[in-house]
Amino acid sequence: MDICTKRVWSKMTSDDKIEATERDVQILQELPDHLAMECLARVPLDNLHGVSKTWEDVIYDPYFQRLRAANGSTQLDWIYALVQMQDKSFKWRALDPHSSRWHDLPPPPHDMEFQLFNPGCIGVSYTVQCVSTSSKLVMIAGVKARKDGQPRMTVEPALDHPYIFDTRTSLWKRGSPFKVPRKWCVCGVVDEKVYVASGSGKDWSQELSKSAEVYNLENDKWEALQNLSTSKFSGEAMNAVSNNNKLYFVSGRGVFSKEGVVYDIITQSWSEMSPGLKQGWKGPCVAVNGKFYLIETPAGKLKVYAPERDEWDIIMVDSRLANLEVLIGTKGKIVAIEAASLKDDETNPGVLRVIDIASDAPQILDIPVQEGQVVCVQVLAMMNQPSKLERGQSYF
Repeated sequence: MDICTKRVWSKMTSDDKIEATERDVQILQELPDHLAMECLARVPLDNLHGVSKTWEDVIYDPYFQRLRAANGSTQLDWIYALVQMQDKSFKWRALDPHSSRWHDLPPPPHDMEFQLFNPGCIGVSYTVQCVSTSSKLVMIAGVKARKDGQPRMTVEPALDHPYIFDTRTSLWKRGSPFKVPRKWCVCGVVDEKVYVASGSGKDWSQELSKSAEVYNLENDKWEALQNLSTSKFSGEAMNAVSNNNKLYFVSGRGVFSKEGVVYDIITQSWSEMSPGLKQGWKGPCVAVNGKFYLIETPAGKLKVYAPERDEWDIIMVDSRLANLEVLIGTKGKIVAIEAASLKDDETNPGVLRVIDIASDAPQILDIPVQEGQVVCVQVLAMMNQPSKLERGQSYF
């Protein structure tokens, strides 16, 4: 098998041939290219920053990324951010952490309108709820202003369908419609299935607030799940934290009146959360490598859950953790939105904050967004599109 590195984003026509158009460059001297790719596929990505142009070509080749996945090696993930621009429009952008370059995603098939703030209620903000698999970005819920002629603004669900972006094709599609469009719901993902629970429709109803359903990304179908026993999760938008084939979520971030439940994907049943896990859940939470991490705001405490003691341990205190929202876990790191980016302040640049928890002493790194305000963030596979690389600082 003769695999030649020709250019960035070489097109694979099969597993053993690249359709190439420019130049033949041997990857490793005195070694056939298919064996060279096998060798590089086993090298940590952190050790492949600042390498030669030839090796950069290999790193960004979709076939090479599939080869890494087949060998159990880390793939090149990108950070995807939904940004509100100064003209109030919304745009998805993706950061390649390896080259430090931002890319614009193609626009979704239909214009989207989201209301992020309520001018009649100081301090009240809304979010756009999204989840992701390894290769698909899914927009689930948000709110828009309700046009009912009332003097006081009210909001209603902004999306009638899930919107799905596939990084392998760089195309959007509209999924099957929701049985009832939701706002302020719970959403999570396990494998290729998206789980949605509770929330409110255009008007609140007890039936919807206790309901749950799952969307299969592979067959584009919705299926009803066992109902929740309470309506207490219908008042705020929240992410269900996926860990070991279970989904965890807690209503409220204070100390009192908490409700915490667990949905078991295997048994398809709900259960109560352990007392220590629930009571200590005082901020945005995420699972990384099988462990729960949360940031307790405004104290700026990074905590990890110890299941054997049913307690949360402090592993770091830093003022830069005091105002973070929307945590996403990925391969030893946590990506978060700085809360200042969620304010209605066009002069304040958006910031993403990365917390490296792979080492004993966690490191914090800021990623400037350059334009607009970050609304939500996800981490998944790189977008498959032709692009020239620009070298810079490596964030991952």
